[in-house]
Amino acid sequence: MDQQKVQSLVQQCALGLFDLACAVSGHPRWDLSLPVGVIDARRTKPRLMVSAVGTINSMVKASPTIGHPLMQRFFQRFDEIGLDSALEEARSGQDAEAFTEIWQAYRDERRQDEQPMWSIEDATDFVLKSREAHADREVACLAIFPGDPHKILTFSIPIAFLTRPDG
Repeated sequence: MDQQKVQSLVQQCALGLFDLACAVSGHPRWDLSLPVGVIDARRTKPRLMVSAVGTINSMVKASPTIGHPLMQRFFQRFDEIGLDSALEEARSGQDAEAFTEIWQAYRDERRQDEQPMWSIEDATDFVLKSREAHADREVACLAIFPGDPHKILTFSIPIAFLTRPDG
């Protein structure tokens, strides 16, 4: 996790996060209606939105293709060697036919919707982490950063930190 990015987002969204921390404090037990923070940091000024953890996929689409092992390998290589080289490598490897099929499904998903996407596994992990965060008296958040594909970072912040007096 890039701690500096998170700290900057927390500072920029402090008022909204204070309100979110108060709302989370009002939930004595974790359930799917627990509010979580979604910070859209794809533009110059980040924007905090609140969602119930049970409806998080209305803000970040759960994609069946992103979690596929061939796509995961492609994304890793993309980060290391760039888009064109990673595509060439994937299209000429031993799994070229399977990759081409999953790549087309991914592109179709991206074209259907401009909504940020993450894997079904990432969505499930976030729901589980929100439960742990609530038990630890923390607010679960995710941030969406620019890129193609965009980056999604999940984290939690102690309620006590978000509600401390600044004076």
